[in-house]
Amino acid sequence: MKKLFYFIIILIFGACSVTTEETEDNTNYGTNEGSASSPTELTVGTAKSGSVGRSGYSYYKFTTTSGAGSYKLAISSLSITDSWYSAASMWTQIYSNSGYTSSSRFDSESCLADCILYFDYDSLDNNTSYYLQMYGYGAVSYSLTVSKGGSEGSKSNPVVLTLSNAHASGTIDNLNYYGDSYYKFTTSAADNYTLVMTNSDSLDCQLYSDSAFSSSVTYSSYNDCTAGTNLSETFTGAASSGSSSGLSANTVYYLNIDGKSSTVKTTTYSITVAPEG
Repeated sequence: MKKLFYFIIILIFGACSVTTEETEDNTNYGTNEGSASSPTELTVGTAKSGSVGRSGYSYYKFTTTSGAGSYKLAISSLSITDSWYSAASMWTQIYSNSGYTSSSRFDSESCLADCILYFDYDSLDNNTSYYLQMYGYGAVSYSLTVSKGGSEGSKSNPVVLTLSNAHASGTIDNLNYYGDSYYKFTTSAADNYTLVMTNSDSLDCQLYSDSAFSSSVTYSSYNDCTAGTNLSETFTGAASSGSSSGLSANTVYYLNIDGKSSTVKTTTYSITVAPEG
């Protein structure tokens, strides 16, 4: 009888042991990197291995040491384990300041596999820090590489064009409604000024009278650019007045070249602005 009693006790404890092993949570929660107050530094052009925990955040920053223009983030060796949401694996958000506030966020993208994020092809300022926040739908590991994109200049740091001298190394991320390169030039005398380019892919242009690129000089029958290859235009006056007396003397004007391609491509060109007289 005692043997039977002990046998029953052994079975009960054995069953409890099996139950404990079956219900144990073996979820891999992963590891977060950096913090909002102390983000991990990324060096432009250098790969950095990293990770973000399940339902957690990792924080990074990088500084645009390769000049103003577009930048991109390559995410490679992407691995997700214990994901609780099959429709998305990881979100990346980019901010213009270290506060990581919604007002400073200008793009948000997700990756299911290795990918390249272009931050909406926005042009970033030179020697400026930008901030990344990574969110994990699982325990995520990856390699991150920030590099310079195809567009050059930004609204705050436009490329300076010297009158009558070709800027032979112009580039742009040519994508309709997204790719933009930014330039400025200073007029000599009051005159008409011509724009000549050697672009093999279709591009468009707009001329502005202010550094915010908001007061257009081109929206008139005198100055409106026509999108196309080998872009050319003569700027003859201010759109607000309908004048055709030429651009003002000794004045800075701001030129935006934008993409028209339906597919992502980097377009190179030479660009020259010169007085007509």
